[in-house]
Amino acid sequence: MTGAEVFSCAACGTRLSEPVREVHPPADGETWTPLDSPVDPCPPRMAPGTFAYDPQPGRITWGAPPKGFGKSRAGHGPGVDPLLSPGDLVGTTRILSRWVGCCGPAGHEGPNLACAGCGAEVGLWIGDCYTWLEVILNGRLVRRCPSQT
Repeated sequence: MTGAEVFSCAACGTRLSEPVREVHPPADGETWTPLDSPVDPCPPRMAPGTFAYDPQPGRITWGAPPKGFGKSRAGHGPGVDPLLSPGDLVGTTRILSRWVGCCGPAGHEGPNLACAGCGAEVGLWIGDCYTWLEVILNGRLVRRCPSQT
């Protein structure tokens, strides 16, 4: 893949993604596969092998909200947090206490992906029945590097 890059953990260097290339983010309500697909009713927001920076960072939660204070929306701002297809994710483990939703993780409980190397809370997997499937990496905890393949 020409111009491919990988994301890795800024703390320990563990690779967190397959080689991906940057594309423009899908417009609101747009995915690379129609949401009414008979095969997959909630397809990945990003096509395999691609990434984009989240244009709506305020829709996600970084950090578990304090008890009794509801859910905070604290994205890092446009151009910071990369969006990936779940199939391009490597080197992570699930934070099971935050893997909450009816058909998959809804993403409302804060980061639910940890670096397999050091345990840093590096991302958020969203994939409940009413959402796109997507991975959002914490742009402050990952590095973008040229792929060696």
